[in-house]
Amino acid sequence: MEKKIRNAVRVYIKEDDKVVCIQYKEGPIGYIDMPGGKIEQGETAYEAAIREVKEETGMRVEKLEKIGTVIEEYPDRIYHFQVFMALDFSGNPQEFVENSSFWISISELKKKEKRFGIAYLLNSEYEDDFRNKTLNYKIDVEMNHTILKIERM
Repeated sequence: MEKKIRNAVRVYIKEDDKVVCIQYKEGPIGYIDMPGGKIEQGETAYEAAIREVKEETGMRVEKLEKIGTVIEEYPDRIYHFQVFMALDFSGNPQEFVENSSFWISISELKKKEKRFGIAYLLNSEYEDDFRNKTLNYKIDVEMNHTILKIERM
């Protein structure tokens, strides 16, 4: 069986030692992720990132910088993420029907068990990749969202 591939974006919104995250109320309930979502037909990854941040957080991003590509591979599907860093943003994270959004310190985020692979890349061993805009990783994931392996691409 060929795995379904979903092209999507994720956006890191960082300020000092904090980052904006979303937490799902449906589907993978309680899991923490970075804002983002599917790239719609006729839309660039950059446009999708701006739209998805607004939809999932209520915040506006004015300027984004691409910092890498992350592939999350599950047994039945593959997510191909273009990853951005927000360089200019405004507004505050808000609550929505499907998810809540909030600022959290990176140290607190690292203590959370229910987080998707993209959130693991905030661990200190990946800091240079953020700085150098070389955040290019493949993450193998079980169906229950347990991270099996993170490797550089």
